[in-house]
Amino acid sequence: MRFPATRQSVLERVRSEDPGVRRDAFGDLAEGYWKPSYHYVRLQWRLTPEAAEDAVQAFFATAFEKHYIERYDPAKSRFRTFLRVCLDRYVQNLRKAAGAGKRGGDATVLSLDFPGAERELDAMAAADLSDADRFFRDETVRFLFARAVASLEASCAREGRDLVFRVFEHHDLKPTADTTYATVARDLGLTVSQVTNHLHAARREFRDLALQHLRAISGTEEEYLREARDLFGLDVSA
Repeated sequence: MRFPATRQSVLERVRSEDPGVRRDAFGDLAEGYWKPSYHYVRLQWRLTPEAAEDAVQAFFATAFEKHYIERYDPAKSRFRTFLRVCLDRYVQNLRKAAGAGKRGGDATVLSLDFPGAERELDAMAAADLSDADRFFRDETVRFLFARAVASLEASCAREGRDLVFRVFEHHDLKPTADTTYATVARDLGLTVSQVTNHLHAARREFRDLALQHLRAISGTEEEYLREARDLFGLDVSA
């Protein structure tokens, strides 16, 4: 298995003297962590939807302005844990100030689907937050995979490979109790061989897209490789 080409870690990019590189790094962070952060503050801190939206947007803007991320020390914790602790402290300070954080500076403001994130909470009513790190980790991975699926769907549509995604969707994303290669082939008018070929291509591309998104939100190269092993069982020495 080949990993994506080496690039600077998030930590290196946020410490860059190039403002554009730094903004892009924070854009990656916000894009990869906004939804786990929103779900976390809604459930852990019991914020209203409006307050949670304001807190998450303001948190990433403030982290950019106040250089929160530059303080990360890989020797002390995982980057994801560091980010969650920063978020906890930020919400605590908001409550003490009894007001919303200021949005501003040069931080990239993303158009985020907070209403969609709110709807997902209905399925999380029984979520266990006794282990905050585990909850934040699981939400981050779930969102990472959802982004990879969306990227795969967009790529297939753009390149005229809709059938590849439809096979992947039928077999891997929305299977029923009786789903098999044969039933997918029957439903989509394909041969079993075509189904297995499309699945192989889709799964490989999904994994590569997930790794690209993972790299963009990992604090260091070492953490990226460790997370990739955890998620995909990859032997990085291969």
